[in-house]
Amino acid sequence: MSKLPEKAKCVVIGAGIVGNGMVYHLAKLGWKDIVQIDKGPLPNPGGSTGHASNFIFPVDHSKEMTSITAESMRQYKEWGTFTETGGIEVARTPERMQELSRRITSAKSWGIDGGRILTPAEVKELVPYIDESVIIGGYYQPTVGVVDSLRTGTLMREYAIENGAALSFANIEVLDITVENGRVTGVVTDQGTIAADYVVIATGCWSPKLAAMAGAHIPLTPAVHQMKDIGPVPFFKDAKGDIEWPIVRDMDVFMYERQHGTGLEIGSYAHRPILYTPEDLPSNATAALSPTEFAFTQADFDIQDEHAYELMPSIVGDENVREKYAINGILSYTPDGMPILGETPEVKGLWSVAAVWIKEGPGTAKSVAEWMVLGDSEIDLHSSNIARFHDHQKAEFHIKARVDESFNKTYGIVHPLEQYASNRNVRLSPFYEAEKALGAVFYETAGWERPFWYESNKELVAKFGDKVMPRTA
Repeated sequence: MSKLPEKAKCVVIGAGIVGNGMVYHLAKLGWKDIVQIDKGPLPNPGGSTGHASNFIFPVDHSKEMTSITAESMRQYKEWGTFTETGGIEVARTPERMQELSRRITSAKSWGIDGGRILTPAEVKELVPYIDESVIIGGYYQPTVGVVDSLRTGTLMREYAIENGAALSFANIEVLDITVENGRVTGVVTDQGTIAADYVVIATGCWSPKLAAMAGAHIPLTPAVHQMKDIGPVPFFKDAKGDIEWPIVRDMDVFMYERQHGTGLEIGSYAHRPILYTPEDLPSNATAALSPTEFAFTQADFDIQDEHAYELMPSIVGDENVREKYAINGILSYTPDGMPILGETPEVKGLWSVAAVWIKEGPGTAKSVAEWMVLGDSEIDLHSSNIARFHDHQKAEFHIKARVDESFNKTYGIVHPLEQYASNRNVRLSPFYEAEKALGAVFYETAGWERPFWYESNKELVAKFGDKVMPRTA
């Protein structure tokens, strides 16, 4: 193993899919003297990349997220680590069927083709182990697939090393990030100090802790996402690979299911929000499995077991199909559900690439690398820009309040103008009480409470009738 250098152009902290992607794309854009460090072992240092379910649904109502995901899929395919399986989002309610129609509209708008609405019988044809009586339809997207994120990251890292652009070091812990006159100057580790012009924080759930060392903020919180594998499943006994059947998302009950070899993986967003701080995460040495794989709490999963039995009774109800692996996996959640990308407002040269999931990893890394090297990215990242957070939104109370409220909406039907209820009335104008007395319905913008309409005007609708544009919200 080579010695830790004393100086680098850029230090990338983190060796998950995001950190490896940053090393690769910075190298592709011509940067040299890149040093990558991680406190865990390689190829799986113990972050969320190591336990992620690794499937990608390419559709999102956000053009930004859809574009990043599409670019990630392109890269996974280029590396030969993408397996196309198709995927189905099933609906138990009429409201979900309407949402699935909206999702197809978004897909077509952002250039994602091939999706179609299915009847319950058509869903059953594609996924024979579903009880079609539970659902009223589904949305089939043929381009859904599964990736090998650890293998992809390894290939990316090796490219940068083999081309003389980077050195990579495992089992090195960051103790401090040094700053002079508002600009990052280096990284202090347990094995020496590296002077650096740029530092990239790509450490997922640990990102706030690293940023705080430099006096910066990355507003996210580690949160639990429960998942379990059950098996062996007789239907999958002749499986020739990791997955051969479509992935299913049962979002009315906040659940997904996917084949995992001869087993079935069930993931849940239905349980209570279980939030931590980076300081709560154990080290690799003390963790039972890994720092982001906590002990499974069955009581939180009971309702999801019931829902899984309803949808796939032939598998979940088989007494010979047993639990093989179950965890409370740790993921990164932000107050508004978007990644946190860009140069930190507090410290020049210190870049955040945080709260990025498997489906966005390579695409995000490419975009941020372009931003660093070229000054802008091909994909517009404005909704993910770290500069969007005001001071009150960086406070731990605000972060946890918003994540606690939004966690169970991960698979929810969310109106684009839906307002948060938590941590409101942060900024009030001198007219707030008068507006409130008039029955103002307030929407929040950057903490400010702004009236969007007044209940005191309600009688005018009856007076003017169809001369007023109808609205329900």
